[in-house]
Amino acid sequence: MVSFKSYFFQVSILGVLLFITPSNASSKIINDICAKTKVPSSCIELLESTPGAATTNLKGLGQITLDLAHSSAVKTFGQINSLIPKTTDPKLKEIYKTCSEQYNDAIGDLKDAETKFNQGDYFSMNTKASAAMTEAGDCSDETAKLAIDPSVKKGNVEFDHICSIILAISNNL
Repeated sequence: MVSFKSYFFQVSILGVLLFITPSNASSKIINDICAKTKVPSSCIELLESTPGAATTNLKGLGQITLDLAHSSAVKTFGQINSLIPKTTDPKLKEIYKTCSEQYNDAIGDLKDAETKFNQGDYFSMNTKASAAMTEAGDCSDETAKLAIDPSVKKGNVEFDHICSIILAISNNL
């Protein structure tokens, strides 16, 4: 009977360790990656609040972050496109149109980055994610001194932060 209790205790400890270790390992991965981004605190906050991110490996985190970037880009693209017909200022309307084109290109670059990621070509993934980041950055630069809709500025910043995470991940794969 004593040996059964000892065996049960050992199996219980092993089970607890199996559940604790991946979480700690994933937390370490998130902290290591986020330390290499533009805004580490924003990165940690985003990844810790994203379902599945805290329990996955680096490659899983890459897929999750690509998905987040795509969602962010599509959302900002939609916001920009909804502002074009509502804007009466011709200069601002033209800038929104340019930003729309830039976000359309960024979405294409992200799709290419995901293709490269799935092929295991992390260097090209990085290059494509960087291109997407540049497209959105160009929109951000063009609108920096203008009174634009705050959702566009927020979208630009969010997208930039997420792309920064993708770059950090691709450099570590």
